[in-house]
Amino acid sequence: MEIRSKILVVDDDTLVIDFVSNILMEYNYEVLAANDGDSAIKVVRKEHPDLVILDWEMPNRDGISTVKYLKSQDDLLDIPIIMITGRMNSMDDLKVAFDAGAIDFIHKPIEPIELIARTRSMLMLNGYFHELIRQKDWELTLISNTIQQNELLLNEMSSLFQTLSESIKDQDRAKYTALQTKIKKINSALKNNAWEQFQDYFKNVHPDFMDKLLAAFPKISPEELKLCHFLRLNMSSKEIASITNKEMHSVDIARYRLRKKFMLARDVKFNEFLAQF
Repeated sequence: MEIRSKILVVDDDTLVIDFVSNILMEYNYEVLAANDGDSAIKVVRKEHPDLVILDWEMPNRDGISTVKYLKSQDDLLDIPIIMITGRMNSMDDLKVAFDAGAIDFIHKPIEPIELIARTRSMLMLNGYFHELIRQKDWELTLISNTIQQNELLLNEMSSLFQTLSESIKDQDRAKYTALQTKIKKINSALKNNAWEQFQDYFKNVHPDFMDKLLAAFPKISPEELKLCHFLRLNMSSKEIASITNKEMHSVDIARYRLRKKFMLARDVKFNEFLAQF
């Protein structure tokens, strides 16, 4: 079954809303409507549309004020916004719209072909952006597994060297000393390397995740923060246990405690909740 894109049309003129909505529905888009900025914000919060088409001039909260508010909200700022402009047509006016966070504009009177062309373009670009993020998250999951496998290999090497060094301790002191030096280097790498490597990769994809999460939940522990990185990637308890070298039961308990700390309902997924940070 094809999933239809959801578009919110905002204008204080009901004739404009009807005109734009009818064109969009002809192309099988699901259309929502609001007649002012405050109503638009409520609809966006409730429905989280794929695109907002927003009039500039409206009573109370105008289009620019509405754009600025939506772009100031972490859970809403990724929604693309097209401004409908009537008298605001100068380059300075358009710069104001772009600086506020609008991604495109349509002049009044609205041409149906232009409306559909710009709508399709913005939805396609937004789709590419989200697919890129999904791909990056998948790469992060693969990287975390690779790091863990490397860590296990280093552990095996350290154990092997330790056994070997003990067997020659009394026969060859020089080789014994050399092996002990190697073991110390391996153990040093094991102590810090794996998590730091993963964290570096994660920051490249989600640079503000940790700061935003800590700002919202300052009492979260370092271990819980680490767990959140894996949950953000929608990893299962089994996968997290494998990567962190812990029992799956321990991971399940940590997830349960974290859900209580975040006050999440059972039907709310961790990755969807953490995606806002």
